[in-house]
Amino acid sequence: MSWQNAPTLTRITASQQGGSRGAQFWGVQYDGKLNTIYQGTPGGGWSQWMGPTWNAHQGGPKQTYELAAAQQKDGRVQFFALDTMMQLWSTWQTSPGGDWSEWSGPNWNNSTTHGLRRVAACQMGGGELQVFGITEGYELVTTYQSTPGGEWRVWESWGMNEQQSQWIELTAAQQNNNRTFLWTLDLNQQLWAIENSPGGWGGWLGPNWDGAPPLTNIAASQQGGTRGAQLWGVREDGALVTTYQETPGGNWSGWSKESFFDIEPVYELTAAQQNNGCVQLWAVTTKQVLKSISQTSPGGNWGGWS
Repeated sequence: MSWQNAPTLTRITASQQGGSRGAQFWGVQYDGKLNTIYQGTPGGGWSQWMGPTWNAHQGGPKQTYELAAAQQKDGRVQFFALDTMMQLWSTWQTSPGGDWSEWSGPNWNNSTTHGLRRVAACQMGGGELQVFGITEGYELVTTYQSTPGGEWRVWESWGMNEQQSQWIELTAAQQNNNRTFLWTLDLNQQLWAIENSPGGWGGWLGPNWDGAPPLTNIAASQQGGTRGAQLWGVREDGALVTTYQETPGGNWSGWSKESFFDIEPVYELTAAQQNNGCVQLWAVTTKQVLKSISQTSPGGNWGGWS
């Protein structure tokens, strides 16, 4: 049985919320139907699944295949969805943990010139959001807010790394020190990383950042407590492996050898911090079952898969 009796999902994402709620989770079915569920209280119980009634609010996309979400500095979440024509849509909460705006799209923020196939979003150290995308030509592009909650800049291409890599997956997370890491996978399944600080973005680190094995998918989350970020990756054999920062912005633990808490082979994953400081991780197994696991304390130990 899937977590919270979820429908069969192919792509998933999640985000922490502000206000009195916890996290919110979204997933897409094979036919492009978007589903969502949220915590009524931080770390608490979950709502019923909401499907077409949520997706269709105020004229949203009819079919989706790729998702991303991130929390604004003021606690409101902004959600992004690529439809089956690779057009980008967005909607955002009108208050922390509250209702949602009308959809903006297709081609939110004039994204049409790039033909996006992957998208990720993250709050940066100054509180502004940044959105990262991978185009049909496997190029990395980005747009960001000039100020927290403010106007969005035009989309721009990212500079190439030393190998002139073409990209297939990406994820980003803050580190509890006002710095952000962006991770990307290239066509050779090599992991790369690049760090943002108040002075801007550094240089590319890789290939096989932190000694990573070849990976097919990645997800990351900021942690609570005394740690920084945590990154998960899916190996070619479907094993879910991870590495984490022992302190904010500090050293990384090194990649685990065994699958994370003995989960069966997976292919899709996402993670989000809840408003109680504990991270929750979701993974879709190769048998199409959605599973989830949460920390029992901020930055601490983990419970079991449900």
